[in-house]
Amino acid sequence: MISCNFLKEIDMAKAKSRSTSLPEDLDLRVRTIALRENRTPANVLENAVRVFTLMPQELRNLLIETSADQVRGFRKLEELSRRIMFALARERFESAAAKLAQSDGKIDPEMLDADEMVLEPHGPAAA
Repeated sequence: MISCNFLKEIDMAKAKSRSTSLPEDLDLRVRTIALRENRTPANVLENAVRVFTLMPQELRNLLIETSADQVRGFRKLEELSRRIMFALARERFESAAAKLAQSDGKIDPEMLDADEMVLEPHGPAAA
């Protein structure tokens, strides 16, 4: 059951305007990421807010505190990012290894000769 306070918070949040402006340096960073990744600035912001708001408040506070120091904070966040990427890659590898262990072990000979540059997309995303 959803608490009454949580529903009130949602109603209050919906009533407030979402319009905001960013400091120039952050706006430039968002636009640079959007251009580099062929996305819109709105999409970059939406994704950032989605990820950030899913984190526990204590983690958000620590990340904000760390990012306050432009030089050391950048280095620290870069190192933390490497560790997170490593953990996620390990998780994907272990998941793929488990799936492979459960498979019948047969390899499609056509796949052995295929170059990833000539593979045709399959599935719902290709439509």
